[in-house]
Amino acid sequence: MRNYFILAASVISIGLLGACMQEEKAVDKKAPVEESAHAEETTNVEELSSEEVNETKSLYTVDSYIKSVEENLDAKSETLISNIKELHKYTIYSKVELLDFVAFVEDPSEFNLSITMFSMDRQANEVFNESKDSSIFAGSLGMIENVRYTHLLGNQTDDFWDFYEKNEEELNLAEKQAFATWVADCWKKADGQAITLPAYFSLHDDYESFDLKKNQWVTDDEKWSY
Repeated sequence: MRNYFILAASVISIGLLGACMQEEKAVDKKAPVEESAHAEETTNVEELSSEEVNETKSLYTVDSYIKSVEENLDAKSETLISNIKELHKYTIYSKVELLDFVAFVEDPSEFNLSITMFSMDRQANEVFNESKDSSIFAGSLGMIENVRYTHLLGNQTDDFWDFYEKNEEELNLAEKQAFATWVADCWKKADGQAITLPAYFSLHDDYESFDLKKNQWVTDDEKWSY
C-alpha cells in the first residue's frame, strides 16, 4: 500500500511539472508578440515626435518676422525723430513744393535701411538753393543711415532664406508697410505736421508713396504733376 501511495505521488508530481513547463512555453510564445507590439508603439511615437520637430523647426513666420522688423526700427526712432525736428529750424526755399523722404536698401541681403530727404517740385525734380542766402535750405538731407532692421544668427541663415524665398512677395509688402508706419510715427512725434509743405515717404524707385500728412498711400500720378 505504501508503495502505491509513493507511486501515485510521483505521478502527480510529474504531471504538475509538465503543466508548469507547458505554461512557461505558452508565456514564452506570447512574449515576442507583446515585445513586437511594444516596438511598433515605440516606432509610432518616434515618428510623431519627428513630425512635431519638423513642424517647429522653422523659427520664422510672417508675423514674427515683421514684429522683429518693427522692434528693430523702433530702436532707432529717437535718432529719426531728432533729425526730423531739425527741419523746423530751416527756412525752406520758396521753389520747393514738397518734401520727399526716400528709403534706400542698397543690398536686401544685408537688411540695412537709409533715409534721405529731398526737396522737390511737383514735376519730380530736385530743387536746389539758387540764392546766395545760406540760411535758406534746398537740396537733400540725410535723415538716418544704416538701420539694421533684421538680425540673423549664423546658424539661422539657411532656414531664414528658405522661409524668405517662400514668402518673398508677402514679406516685401509687409516690410514696406512697416517702414512707412515707422516713418509716419516719427514724423508725428517730431511735429512734422507743423511743416506746411506736403511730405511723402517712399522706397527708392517704387511706384507709390505714403502721404505723411494724410496718412495714406498715393500713386505717382497723385504725387506728381508731370
